[in-house]
Amino acid sequence: MIVFLYSLSDISVAALFGVVVAVVFAAAPLLRSRLFGPVSAANAEIARTSMTAITGFTGAVLAFSLVQAQGNLRSVEKTVAAEAMQLGQVDRLLVGYGDVTAGSIREAIRAYAESVVADEWPELSRHGTSGRTAELFREFTQRILALRPASARETVIYSDLVRSVDQLAENRHDRLTATDLGLPPIYWEVIVSLMVLLVAFSAFVEPQRAIALGGLGAGLALLITLVFIFDQPFLGDVSVTPAALVNVLQVIGGRVG
Repeated sequence: MIVFLYSLSDISVAALFGVVVAVVFAAAPLLRSRLFGPVSAANAEIARTSMTAITGFTGAVLAFSLVQAQGNLRSVEKTVAAEAMQLGQVDRLLVGYGDVTAGSIREAIRAYAESVVADEWPELSRHGTSGRTAELFREFTQRILALRPASARETVIYSDLVRSVDQLAENRHDRLTATDLGLPPIYWEVIVSLMVLLVAFSAFVEPQRAIALGGLGAGLALLITLVFIFDQPFLGDVSVTPAALVNVLQVIGGRVG
């Protein structure tokens, strides 16, 4: 169900959430009136007062959740950018290394980057990875570590290569673990609980206010949509893309060595 929702456009998700929640809010007092009859003016006033307070709490929770979700997304974007930068750095160091095997290692690096974009990226949205990509990563890193510097200059470059490969491995690990990144379940549980409370209290408001209640529900639904859109870094229209890796592939392809 979640994957299906993220397969929709952001506008479609907003419309779906908005319509459903608006109908529920508007229908609550109408249904209660039909089933149990009218409520007193005092009880209706209590319900409206309670809704005002709960709406404030809900808005605050949604705002905080949105900040958290956006922060997670930006963090993953930085991780991908750092991985791309390290790939470019490793390739640049290999160009300067001068060993005859450096050229073939550069080809292995390019194959790895292409596999990340073509093979592994689609798997990230399914919280998975690519065995082929992992094997290509293992292959070129082992070949780098197997280099044997023959001069002081190569020794310096080799040390930088080892550090860059270590950092690249860390960036890759961070990117893969980020597939499970999202708001903790307790956030959504609190949001759902607050919405249930609002619907429950809206049932005790005068039926004449059904349209206003529907508008309130639609507004809250749009805020929930924003949090939902940003919650999964590799799903939906607003998600992390491999653009940084595509760019570094172009740089590697144009680098002479």
